[in-house]
Parts: sequence; C-alpha cells; structure tokens
Amino acid sequence: MSSLLLPPHPASAGAARRWAAPLLPADVRDPVVLVVSELVTNAVAADAAAGAADDIEVELVVDPPHGHVVLAVTDASDKPLPPSPTQVPGDEDGGRGLLLLDVLADDHGWAPRPRGAGKCVWALFRCACTPHPLRTTAPPPLECADAA
Repeated sequence: MSSLLLPPHPASAGAARRWAAPLLPADVRDPVVLVVSELVTNAVAADAAAGAADDIEVELVVDPPHGHVVLAVTDASDKPLPPSPTQVPGDEDGGRGLLLLDVLADDHGWAPRPRGAGKCVWALFRCACTPHPLRTTAPPPLECADAA
C-alpha cells in the first residue's frame, strides 16, 4: 500500500496525479489517474464545505495476485456520497467526477472514516497487474474498502 497526505487545496489534485501515475500498471494508469484527480478535487470541496483543514489521505493498493488496483480518498465530510448524475449539461464547469467514477471503475463506494469524522470514497479497477519492482508481497487491504 502506498499513501499520500495532501492539504485541502486545489493544487492537491495535480500533486495526487503526479504521485499516483508511476505506481500504477500501464493498463489502468490513465483511468485511475483521472479518478484520483476527480476524487481529490471532490475531497478538497468537501473539506471546504465542512470547514475542515484536515489533510486528505490518498491510498493506492496494487494487488497483482488478485488482479486489481484499489484507490481510496478520505475527506472530512460526513455527508454520504451523492448518486451519480446520469448526464451533465455541456456548459457546466463541474459535476462530472462521480459520473466518471461510475464509468471508469469496476466497482466503487464509500464508508464512514474508520477513525474520526469524515468518509472514505473507494474505487476498484481490474487489471493485468504486474508486481511493483520494489514490492515482493501483496499489500494489505484498505480498511475503508473492507467496510463497504
């Protein structure tokens, strides 16, 4: 498992993309990086709406034995994840993040944060994973993914 703590600032989405990309198998790199960006952007907005200054935690598990990548992003908001929109007007600047999550991830959900206030939004991507060159064993599963 690899994790990253980011401040609730708009620039954190770009930092999360740059951190995640080299950790991911090529066959899922683009969709996972796009979802990382969307979920971190949503977490920044959720923290701002909650008036929180807590760091956003991003976790990635690349699991070659089970052929998947799990992404989890925590925020300080206790609000449930809203349903994904079926369409977004073309002239809207936002509102596509959860729609992209629906389309790009093989499974996704959310759970209350295991420790403290907030929630964890997770996404699972199936892949033809190969082990990271520095890792010899599969990482442990994410706590928040188990809660869903």
